[in-house]
Amino acid sequence: MKTRLYTIGLLCSLLFISSCSDRWEQEETVASGTAELCISRSSFQVAGKPSPLSGEDEITSLRAYRFEEGVLQKVYEPLSVGGDDYRLSLDRLSGTLYVIANEEPACEEGTTKETDWLQTVLTADQHRISNYFTGKADLSGKMGKAVSIPLALTRGVARFDFRIEVPEGTVSVNRFAVKQVARQAYLFPGDTVRSPEGTAKEDCIISTPDAPLTRDSLGILYVYEQANPDLSVSLEAEINGKVYAFEQPLPSDIRRNTVYAIVLRKDVLQVDAQLTVEAWGEGDSTAAYPDLTAPPQVDAAASELPAGAEVTAGKDGVNLPYGPVEMVLAVACDDELELLPIDASASLEVEPLAGQGLFEGRQRFRIRKPLFPPEQPPVETALRFRRKGMQYVYPEDVITLRLAGNPSRLSGKLQYAVGTYAFDFDRYIDNELGVFTLPAEKELTVEYEAGEDAWIKLDPVSVRSGEGAYRVLAGWRPNDVTANGRRQSATLVISNRADGSQREEYTVSRRNYGLPVTWMHGIWWCKYNARGDSRSFEDQVLSSDDPARRAGQTVFEYLGACPPEAFFDLWKWAYQGDSGTGLQVIDKNGTAALDGYNHQVSVHINRLPADALAPEGYELPSMEDFNRIFDATDYVWVMWNGTHTLRTPWEGHSQVKRLQKRRNDVTAGNVALPSLILIEMWSPDFPEHEPVTWYGVASQWNDSEGVFHNGHYNNILFGVHSPEGTGWFIPGKNDALYLHKNGGAAKDTRVLRFRKSEVEYVY
Repeated sequence: MKTRLYTIGLLCSLLFISSCSDRWEQEETVASGTAELCISRSSFQVAGKPSPLSGEDEITSLRAYRFEEGVLQKVYEPLSVGGDDYRLSLDRLSGTLYVIANEEPACEEGTTKETDWLQTVLTADQHRISNYFTGKADLSGKMGKAVSIPLALTRGVARFDFRIEVPEGTVSVNRFAVKQVARQAYLFPGDTVRSPEGTAKEDCIISTPDAPLTRDSLGILYVYEQANPDLSVSLEAEINGKVYAFEQPLPSDIRRNTVYAIVLRKDVLQVDAQLTVEAWGEGDSTAAYPDLTAPPQVDAAASELPAGAEVTAGKDGVNLPYGPVEMVLAVACDDELELLPIDASASLEVEPLAGQGLFEGRQRFRIRKPLFPPEQPPVETALRFRRKGMQYVYPEDVITLRLAGNPSRLSGKLQYAVGTYAFDFDRYIDNELGVFTLPAEKELTVEYEAGEDAWIKLDPVSVRSGEGAYRVLAGWRPNDVTANGRRQSATLVISNRADGSQREEYTVSRRNYGLPVTWMHGIWWCKYNARGDSRSFEDQVLSSDDPARRAGQTVFEYLGACPPEAFFDLWKWAYQGDSGTGLQVIDKNGTAALDGYNHQVSVHINRLPADALAPEGYELPSMEDFNRIFDATDYVWVMWNGTHTLRTPWEGHSQVKRLQKRRNDVTAGNVALPSLILIEMWSPDFPEHEPVTWYGVASQWNDSEGVFHNGHYNNILFGVHSPEGTGWFIPGKNDALYLHKNGGAAKDTRVLRFRKSEVEYVY
């Protein structure tokens, strides 16, 4: 593995100590009077400006220690507290006074020597160090009737901040540790940074894979002042899917009251990431540092905001509506801003307006935002800027755009995305496509292009108060002559109920296919057997190209009179197992047999799900479906014309009439196929519907006979959806053919005659 080396710098923030000395009038010669110590504390500084974090400046204990002639004479506690100033009345103005906050070093009045006391060592307790302050004042010569002596407390520890400067994408810091941190330090500062000899050291774990860091973390670690050449940082991060690992030393001198910023940076123009500890100071030796107390802000008056847009109270962002937006955003800043690439997932277009750099303290940007469709959640995205003349990008230089989510909801098969408002199923589909749930003031309507059928129905459903919901149903038209696989489209429109405004348009499309059907006893039966790939509409006889309809005939009439080749092409198909691949009758060494027949097939067609072998929207009829035509009170001899009575009438209709005829002119290769039977059945109670016509190749159940049994080719085994494996069969000799309940074996081939699956909307 190739190792990369990265440069490392030092971010040392100079102290700015606020004191109350400007308010105090000092008098040098006063014979007698009172004296008061006014104690103030400093905050951590970044680039010369206060940068305190919550709780950092808290003082829980405060004591003063007066030494004279090198020996501790008295320990004081402050008697009053005023705001951020702590005041202590003094009884004697001589010697040196030390003030310590949040630490209580061991000492004894009259015996503790100053030289020893200044070498006091602190020890961290299980990674925790005290947030202590120290200060020193010389009391000698400060006499007068009203003496106020200022003393500024200086923080005894250093702070580490962690910043992520990656303008685009995602960052996860999975392992982060500061290694070999000194656990001991001197209570008081010296002339140089120093550490006690032989101080103990330990590793401080900041983050792990179970608790990764994903954003800036100020005050991730506080450490004692230390001279420590072993100090280092170890970090593993994933940036936009790429893993980076860093292991490098930190500055050997860590100063008290100083903020160190460890920065993980991957600028948009950089190839690889960098880990640095930055050095900000005065003069030309360091890069410029922006004034982060004056971040960019939205200038609402100079902006061109659309209806529904709101500038945040802090002027650091804009809340935008869910609909499409085109606006001009004016950003006020003391520096000229360079817009960085934005997160592509936000679906925003942002561009600076041409010829409008920094003018009167502001710049303008054009923003375009598309419609957020139903189910699109709110998005918060940042417009990040680089200030002119700055090398790096800073987290503070950002305007946040909060994009509202669509209040409408959508469930089901329909799905829309930002920028994609058309959903094409690219297949035939019917029944429920999806459910729109809308606010009370919205409604859903459907529109079509000129000449398109009304194939979509909106079915209102009741939901909780204040909302309205619509089921979107795709319909079906029996024997649709346009159902040739063409694309059907409709536009679903969400708008304000009151005036039709705020239109949201969503297109839905499907391929419109249909098989020729006829109705009998509550079932829409397909007129023809399946052929070719049984699941493919392209291989089936379509309602747009029904040869019987073109000839002006019923299927029974057409099959009885069409050319032998046309008849054979419709008759010759049978199926095994779950492949859906049709087997064709061929001349196999003088025997009519199904090409590709396999006697080892173990999948029983009848036990498959009803729609397993059918095109979309169709299925194998169940036993109950077949029973509405076949299941009679006595034998149904199909080689004769006649009438039979159903064992279980359908809604009171029990009579089924039948008519049969034979074809004697059909061949398979050189094999003659005489006496091929056609049987039509219909209900005399519904004469307006075309009869159902039964035909097809006999079942093949071995290799020797092919489809020739009992001296003929008419022992048809029907494919039936029956989890129990039952079914219907035409057994017997050619002059004694009858309907019989028999599901056959898995290896037995079947003809497949589908029915239309249940559909809610017929148009």
